[in-house]
Amino acid sequence: MKTGAGMKKRLLIAHPNLSAPGGGNAVAAWALQALRDEYAVTLATLEPVDLEKTNRWFGTALRDGDFEVAVAKAAYRKLANCLPTRGALLQCGVLMRWVRALDRRRRFDVLLGTENEIYFRRVGLQYVHYPCRYYPRPDLDLKWYHKFPGVVPLYRAACNALSGSDDEGMIRNVSITNSKWTAERIRSYYGVRSHVLYPPVPGEFPEVPWEQRHLAAVGLGRMDQVKRWELAIEIADRVRRRGHDFGLTIIGHRYDAGYEKMLQSLAAERQWVRLLHDLDRTEMAREVASHRFGIHTMENEHFGIAPAELQRAGCIPFVHRSGGPIEIVGETESLMFQMAEEGAEKIAAAIEDAAHASVLRAGAEERREWFTAEKFCEGLRGIVGGFEG
Repeated sequence: MKTGAGMKKRLLIAHPNLSAPGGGNAVAAWALQALRDEYAVTLATLEPVDLEKTNRWFGTALRDGDFEVAVAKAAYRKLANCLPTRGALLQCGVLMRWVRALDRRRRFDVLLGTENEIYFRRVGLQYVHYPCRYYPRPDLDLKWYHKFPGVVPLYRAACNALSGSDDEGMIRNVSITNSKWTAERIRSYYGVRSHVLYPPVPGEFPEVPWEQRHLAAVGLGRMDQVKRWELAIEIADRVRRRGHDFGLTIIGHRYDAGYEKMLQSLAAERQWVRLLHDLDRTEMAREVASHRFGIHTMENEHFGIAPAELQRAGCIPFVHRSGGPIEIVGETESLMFQMAEEGAEKIAAAIEDAAHASVLRAGAEERREWFTAEKFCEGLRGIVGGFEG
Protein backbone atom coordinates (compact mmCIF):
# COMPACT_ATOMS: atom_id res chain seq x y z
CA MET A 1 0.00 0.00 0.00
CA LYS A 2 1.59 3.28 -1.11
CA THR A 3 1.21 6.71 0.40
CA GLY A 4 -0.87 8.94 -1.87
CA ALA A 5 -0.10 12.50 -2.87
CA GLY A 6 -0.75 14.90 -0.03
CA MET A 7 -0.98 12.11 2.52
CA LYS A 8 1.41 11.67 5.42
CA LYS A 9 3.99 8.93 5.20
CA ARG A 10 3.14 6.00 7.44
CA LEU A 11 5.73 5.45 10.17
CA LEU A 12 5.95 2.41 12.43
CA ILE A 13 7.73 2.85 15.78
CA ALA A 14 8.62 -0.41 17.54
CA HIS A 15 9.05 -0.42 21.32
CA PRO A 16 8.30 -3.21 23.86
CA ASN A 17 6.34 -1.08 26.34
CA LEU A 18 6.04 2.32 27.99
CA SER A 19 5.01 0.91 31.36
CA ALA A 20 7.83 2.25 33.55
CA PRO A 21 10.07 5.31 33.92
CA GLY A 22 13.53 5.11 32.38
CA GLY A 23 15.75 6.53 29.68
CA GLY A 24 14.87 4.00 26.98
CA ASN A 25 11.16 4.54 27.42
CA ALA A 26 11.70 8.31 27.46
CA VAL A 27 13.28 8.05 24.00
CA ALA A 28 10.26 6.13 22.69
CA ALA A 29 7.75 8.55 24.23
CA TRP A 30 9.50 11.61 22.83
CA ALA A 31 9.93 9.93 19.44
CA LEU A 32 6.15 9.63 19.31
CA GLN A 33 5.78 13.30 20.16
CA ALA A 34 8.52 14.41 17.74
CA LEU A 35 7.05 12.58 14.74
CA ARG A 36 3.28 12.66 15.33
CA ASP A 37 2.65 15.81 13.26
CA GLU A 38 4.68 14.96 10.16
CA TYR A 39 3.83 11.25 9.93
CA ALA A 40 0.90 8.91 10.40
CA VAL A 41 2.46 7.07 13.34
CA THR A 42 1.70 3.56 14.54
CA LEU A 43 3.31 2.23 17.74
CA ALA A 44 3.97 -1.52 17.65
CA THR A 45 4.21 -2.67 21.25
CA LEU A 46 3.61 -5.57 23.62
CA GLU A 47 1.43 -3.76 26.16
CA PRO A 48 -1.32 -1.12 26.10
CA VAL A 49 -0.23 2.50 26.59
CA ASP A 50 -1.43 4.63 29.51
CA LEU A 51 -1.06 8.16 28.13
CA GLU A 52 -1.64 9.84 31.49
CA LYS A 53 1.23 7.93 33.11
CA THR A 54 3.46 8.32 30.07
CA ASN A 55 3.03 12.10 30.06
CA ARG A 56 3.58 12.31 33.81
CA TRP A 57 6.77 10.25 33.74
CA PHE A 58 8.41 11.73 30.65
CA GLY A 59 7.02 15.25 30.39
CA THR A 60 5.39 14.60 27.01
CA ALA A 61 2.03 15.98 25.90
CA LEU A 62 0.71 13.00 23.95
CA ARG A 63 -3.01 12.88 23.22
CA ASP A 64 -5.52 10.30 22.07
CA GLY A 65 -5.40 10.24 18.30
CA ASP A 66 -1.76 11.33 18.00
CA PHE A 67 -0.80 7.81 16.99
CA GLU A 68 -2.27 4.36 16.57
CA VAL A 69 -1.35 1.68 19.10
CA ALA A 70 -0.90 -1.82 17.66
CA VAL A 71 -0.65 -4.11 20.68
CA ALA A 72 0.69 -7.57 19.93
CA LYS A 73 -1.76 -10.46 19.92
CA ALA A 74 -2.17 -12.51 23.08
CA ALA A 75 0.09 -15.31 21.84
CA TYR A 76 2.99 -12.89 21.39
CA ARG A 77 2.45 -11.33 24.82
CA LYS A 78 2.27 -14.73 26.51
CA LEU A 79 5.56 -15.75 24.93
CA ALA A 80 7.23 -12.45 25.91
CA ASN A 81 6.24 -12.93 29.55
CA CYS A 82 6.95 -16.65 29.92
CA LEU A 83 10.08 -16.17 32.07
CA PRO A 84 10.16 -15.50 35.84
CA THR A 85 12.42 -12.49 35.17
CA ARG A 86 12.05 -9.50 32.84
CA GLY A 87 13.77 -11.15 29.88
CA ALA A 88 14.52 -8.01 27.86
CA LEU A 89 16.18 -9.95 25.03
CA LEU A 90 13.17 -12.26 24.80
CA GLN A 91 10.80 -9.30 24.67
CA CYS A 92 12.80 -7.73 21.87
CA GLY A 93 12.76 -11.01 19.93
CA VAL A 94 8.99 -11.29 20.25
CA LEU A 95 8.60 -7.64 19.29
CA MET A 96 10.61 -8.20 16.09
CA ARG A 97 8.28 -10.99 15.03
CA TRP A 98 5.23 -8.83 15.77
CA VAL A 99 6.66 -5.87 13.85
CA ARG A 100 7.43 -7.96 10.78
CA ALA A 101 3.96 -9.52 10.82
CA LEU A 102 2.42 -6.05 11.03
CA ASP A 103 4.63 -4.68 8.25
CA ARG A 104 3.80 -7.61 5.95
CA ARG A 105 0.14 -6.70 6.21
CA ARG A 106 0.42 -2.92 5.97
CA ARG A 107 3.82 -2.11 4.42
CA PHE A 108 4.83 1.07 6.23
CA ASP A 109 6.87 3.79 4.56
CA VAL A 110 9.39 4.11 7.41
CA LEU A 111 10.33 1.69 10.21
CA LEU A 112 11.95 2.88 13.45
CA GLY A 113 12.95 0.77 16.44
CA THR A 114 13.65 2.55 19.73
CA GLU A 115 14.90 -0.42 21.79
CA ASN A 116 18.34 -1.38 20.43
CA GLU A 117 19.00 -3.36 17.25
CA ILE A 118 16.00 -4.62 15.34
CA TYR A 119 15.63 -6.84 12.30
CA PHE A 120 12.81 -5.63 10.05
CA ARG A 121 13.72 -7.86 7.08
CA ARG A 122 14.25 -4.59 5.20
CA VAL A 123 16.17 -1.41 5.93
CA GLY A 124 14.94 0.77 8.77
CA LEU A 125 16.22 2.94 11.60
CA GLN A 126 17.23 1.73 15.05
CA TYR A 127 17.98 3.68 18.24
CA VAL A 128 20.60 1.65 20.12
CA HIS A 129 20.96 2.29 23.85
CA TYR A 130 23.61 -0.44 24.11
CA PRO A 131 24.30 -3.05 21.39
CA CYS A 132 22.65 -6.25 22.57
CA ARG A 133 25.30 -8.46 20.94
CA TYR A 134 28.30 -6.62 22.36
CA TYR A 135 30.07 -8.79 24.96
CA PRO A 136 31.13 -8.90 27.67
CA ARG A 137 28.06 -7.19 29.07
CA PRO A 138 28.55 -4.42 31.65
CA ASP A 139 28.28 -5.63 35.24
CA LEU A 140 25.05 -3.64 35.56
CA ASP A 141 23.40 -6.06 33.08
CA LEU A 142 24.38 -9.20 34.99
CA LYS A 143 21.70 -10.93 37.08
CA TRP A 144 21.56 -13.98 39.33
CA TYR A 145 20.90 -16.39 36.44
CA HIS A 146 24.15 -15.42 34.70
CA LYS A 147 25.97 -17.54 37.32
CA PHE A 148 24.64 -20.84 35.90
CA PRO A 149 27.00 -22.28 33.26
CA GLY A 150 25.44 -22.71 29.84
CA VAL A 151 22.10 -21.10 30.69
CA VAL A 152 22.78 -17.65 29.25
CA PRO A 153 24.28 -18.81 25.89
CA LEU A 154 21.29 -21.11 25.48
CA TYR A 155 18.89 -18.27 26.29
CA ARG A 156 20.60 -15.91 23.86
CA ALA A 157 20.59 -18.51 21.11
CA ALA A 158 16.89 -19.18 21.66
CA CYS A 159 16.07 -15.46 21.58
CA ASN A 160 18.08 -14.95 18.39
CA ALA A 161 16.33 -17.90 16.75
CA LEU A 162 12.95 -16.55 17.85
CA SER A 163 13.70 -13.08 16.48
CA GLY A 164 14.90 -14.50 13.16
CA SER A 165 17.55 -11.79 13.11
CA ASP A 166 21.07 -11.68 11.76
CA ASP A 167 23.94 -9.23 12.02
CA GLU A 168 23.79 -8.29 8.33
CA GLY A 169 20.17 -7.24 8.60
CA MET A 170 20.94 -5.02 11.57
CA ILE A 171 24.07 -3.56 9.94
CA ARG A 172 21.99 -2.36 6.98
CA ASN A 173 19.80 -0.28 9.29
CA VAL A 174 20.62 3.34 10.03
CA SER A 175 21.84 3.35 13.63
CA ILE A 176 21.19 6.14 16.10
CA THR A 177 22.63 6.02 19.60
CA ASN A 178 22.65 7.83 22.93
CA SER A 179 26.34 8.72 23.44
CA LYS A 180 29.77 8.65 21.86
CA TRP A 181 30.64 5.92 24.37
CA THR A 182 27.88 3.65 23.04
CA ALA A 183 28.67 4.60 19.43
CA GLU A 184 32.18 3.23 19.90
CA ARG A 185 30.78 -0.13 21.04
CA ILE A 186 28.47 -0.27 18.02
CA ARG A 187 31.45 0.46 15.76
CA SER A 188 33.56 -2.13 17.55
CA TYR A 189 31.03 -4.94 17.05
CA TYR A 190 29.22 -4.12 13.81
CA GLY A 191 31.84 -1.95 12.11
CA VAL A 192 29.33 0.82 11.38
CA ARG A 193 29.06 4.44 12.41
CA SER A 194 26.06 5.82 14.29
CA HIS A 195 24.28 9.13 14.57
CA VAL A 196 24.80 10.29 18.18
CA LEU A 197 21.49 11.78 19.32
CA TYR A 198 21.42 12.45 23.04
CA PRO A 199 18.19 11.35 24.74
CA PRO A 200 15.58 13.95 25.67
CA VAL A 201 15.83 15.66 29.04
CA PRO A 202 12.40 17.25 29.36
CA GLY A 203 10.86 19.90 31.53
CA GLU A 204 11.81 23.07 33.27
CA PHE A 205 13.24 23.35 36.77
CA PRO A 206 12.62 26.18 39.24
CA GLU A 207 15.30 28.85 39.32
CA VAL A 208 16.54 28.71 42.91
CA PRO A 209 19.40 31.04 43.99
CA TRP A 210 22.55 29.18 45.04
CA GLU A 211 22.46 30.65 48.53
CA GLN A 212 18.94 29.30 49.09
CA ARG A 213 19.79 25.73 48.06
CA HIS A 214 20.52 22.97 50.59
CA LEU A 215 24.14 22.05 51.26
CA ALA A 216 23.37 18.59 49.97
CA ALA A 217 23.61 16.29 46.97
CA VAL A 218 20.67 14.72 45.17
CA GLY A 219 20.60 11.57 43.06
CA LEU A 220 17.94 10.34 40.63
CA GLY A 221 17.23 6.76 39.61
CA ARG A 222 15.37 3.59 40.46
CA MET A 223 16.00 1.75 43.72
CA ASP A 224 18.23 -0.85 42.10
CA GLN A 225 21.67 -2.12 43.10
CA VAL A 226 23.11 -1.16 39.69
CA LYS A 227 22.65 2.49 40.72
CA ARG A 228 25.06 1.88 43.65
CA TRP A 229 23.34 4.32 46.03
CA GLU A 230 25.32 2.89 48.92
CA LEU A 231 28.40 4.48 47.29
CA ALA A 232 26.62 7.85 47.26
CA ILE A 233 25.94 7.43 50.99
CA GLU A 234 29.59 6.55 51.61
CA ILE A 235 30.72 9.65 49.68
CA ALA A 236 28.36 11.84 51.72
CA ASP A 237 29.66 10.20 54.91
CA ARG A 238 33.20 11.16 53.95
CA VAL A 239 32.20 14.75 53.12
CA ARG A 240 30.62 15.04 56.57
CA ARG A 241 33.76 13.69 58.22
CA ARG A 242 35.55 16.69 56.71
CA GLY A 243 33.41 18.92 58.93
CA HIS A 244 30.56 19.84 56.59
CA ASP A 245 26.87 19.58 57.55
CA PHE A 246 26.18 17.78 54.29
CA GLY A 247 22.99 15.98 53.28
CA LEU A 248 21.92 13.45 50.64
CA THR A 249 18.57 12.94 48.93
CA ILE A 250 17.88 9.94 46.69
CA ILE A 251 14.80 10.15 44.48
CA GLY A 252 13.58 7.12 42.55
CA HIS A 253 10.77 4.69 41.92
CA ARG A 254 10.60 1.36 43.72
CA TYR A 255 12.23 -1.51 41.85
CA ASP A 256 14.13 -3.98 44.07
CA ALA A 257 12.48 -4.47 47.46
CA GLY A 258 15.51 -6.13 49.03
CA TYR A 259 17.88 -3.41 47.91
CA GLU A 260 15.47 -0.69 49.02
CA LYS A 261 15.27 -2.29 52.48
CA MET A 262 19.07 -2.16 52.73
CA LEU A 263 19.05 1.54 51.79
CA GLN A 264 16.34 2.24 54.34
CA SER A 265 18.54 0.61 56.97
CA LEU A 266 21.46 2.85 56.03
CA ALA A 267 19.20 5.93 56.02
CA ALA A 268 17.78 5.05 59.45
CA GLU A 269 21.30 5.40 60.88
CA ARG A 270 21.80 8.79 59.19
CA GLN A 271 19.17 11.46 59.70
CA TRP A 272 20.69 13.48 56.88
CA VAL A 273 19.81 10.83 54.21
CA ARG A 274 16.37 11.11 52.60
CA LEU A 275 14.77 8.48 50.34
CA LEU A 276 11.88 9.80 48.24
CA HIS A 277 9.76 7.53 46.03
CA ASP A 278 7.50 7.91 43.02
CA LEU A 279 7.39 11.71 42.81
CA ASP A 280 5.65 13.28 39.83
CA ARG A 281 7.78 15.50 37.60
CA THR A 282 6.70 18.74 39.30
CA GLU A 283 7.62 17.41 42.75
CA MET A 284 10.87 15.95 41.43
CA ALA A 285 11.87 19.21 39.75
CA ARG A 286 11.19 21.20 42.91
CA GLU A 287 13.19 18.81 45.07
CA VAL A 288 16.18 18.60 42.73
CA ALA A 289 16.38 22.37 42.25
CA SER A 290 16.59 22.84 46.02
CA HIS A 291 20.03 21.14 46.12
CA ARG A 292 23.46 22.55 45.30
CA PHE A 293 25.01 19.31 44.09
CA GLY A 294 24.02 16.26 42.09
CA ILE A 295 25.56 12.80 42.34
CA HIS A 296 25.48 9.82 39.99
CA THR A 297 27.27 6.66 41.10
CA MET A 298 26.24 4.13 38.46
CA GLU A 299 29.19 2.57 36.62
CA ASN A 300 29.29 2.34 32.82
CA GLU A 301 25.82 3.75 32.30
CA HIS A 302 25.12 3.99 28.59
CA PHE A 303 24.05 7.64 28.76
CA GLY A 304 22.30 8.61 31.96
CA ILE A 305 19.34 10.98 31.74
CA ALA A 306 19.54 11.50 35.52
CA PRO A 307 22.85 13.45 35.59
CA ALA A 308 21.64 15.54 32.63
CA GLU A 309 18.51 16.39 34.65
CA LEU A 310 20.64 17.31 37.66
CA GLN A 311 22.66 19.64 35.45
CA ARG A 312 19.53 21.20 33.93
CA ALA A 313 18.24 21.87 37.45
CA GLY A 314 21.28 24.05 38.20
CA CYS A 315 23.09 21.52 40.38
CA ILE A 316 26.82 20.89 40.09
CA PRO A 317 26.77 17.21 38.97
CA PHE A 318 29.43 14.73 40.11
CA VAL A 319 29.52 11.46 38.14
CA HIS A 320 31.38 8.18 38.10
CA ARG A 321 34.29 8.26 35.68
CA SER A 322 32.73 5.88 33.11
CA GLY A 323 30.15 5.55 30.37
CA GLY A 324 28.05 8.31 28.90
CA PRO A 325 27.75 10.54 32.01
CA ILE A 326 31.27 11.87 31.51
CA GLU A 327 30.02 13.40 28.23
CA ILE A 328 27.19 15.07 30.14
CA VAL A 329 29.67 16.88 32.40
CA GLY A 330 31.92 17.77 29.46
CA GLU A 331 34.64 15.38 30.71
CA THR A 332 35.45 17.99 33.36
CA GLU A 333 38.05 16.43 35.66
CA SER A 334 36.72 18.21 38.76
CA LEU A 335 33.31 16.53 38.27
CA MET A 336 34.40 12.91 37.82
CA PHE A 337 35.40 10.33 40.41
CA GLN A 338 36.37 6.68 40.58
CA MET A 339 36.22 5.79 44.27
CA ALA A 340 34.40 7.19 47.28
CA GLU A 341 37.36 9.16 48.60
CA GLU A 342 37.89 10.93 45.30
CA GLY A 343 34.20 11.78 45.08
CA ALA A 344 34.18 13.20 48.61
CA GLU A 345 37.35 15.18 47.95
CA LYS A 346 35.91 16.84 44.84
CA ILE A 347 32.57 17.70 46.47
CA ALA A 348 34.40 19.11 49.50
CA ALA A 349 36.56 21.25 47.21
CA ALA A 350 33.41 22.79 45.72
CA ILE A 351 32.05 23.46 49.21
CA GLU A 352 35.25 24.99 50.56
CA ASP A 353 36.27 27.15 47.58
CA ALA A 354 33.54 29.53 46.41
CA ALA A 355 35.55 30.62 43.34
CA HIS A 356 36.02 26.99 42.28
CA ALA A 357 32.29 26.31 42.78
CA SER A 358 31.46 29.36 40.68
CA VAL A 359 33.55 28.02 37.78
CA LEU A 360 31.84 24.61 38.03
CA ARG A 361 28.42 26.24 38.13
CA ALA A 362 29.19 28.30 35.03
CA GLY A 363 30.23 25.17 33.14
CA ALA A 364 27.07 23.32 34.19
CA GLU A 365 24.99 26.33 33.15
CA GLU A 366 26.57 26.30 29.69
CA ARG A 367 25.92 22.56 29.25
CA ARG A 368 22.34 22.50 30.54
CA GLU A 369 20.93 23.22 27.07
CA TRP A 370 22.86 20.38 25.40
CA PHE A 371 20.32 17.73 26.30
CA THR A 372 16.85 19.21 25.92
CA ALA A 373 13.78 17.39 24.61
CA GLU A 374 13.55 20.04 21.89
CA LYS A 375 17.04 19.20 20.59
CA PHE A 376 16.20 15.50 20.60
CA CYS A 377 12.98 16.06 18.64
CA GLU A 378 14.69 18.33 16.10
CA GLY A 379 17.53 15.87 15.62
CA LEU A 380 15.25 12.85 15.25
CA ARG A 381 13.03 14.62 12.72
CA GLY A 382 16.13 15.45 10.70
CA ILE A 383 17.40 11.86 10.70
CA VAL A 384 14.02 10.31 9.89
CA GLY A 385 13.26 12.96 7.27
CA GLY A 386 16.56 12.29 5.53
CA PHE A 387 16.09 8.51 5.53
CA GLU A 388 15.56 6.75 2.24
CA GLY A 389 14.39 3.21 3.01
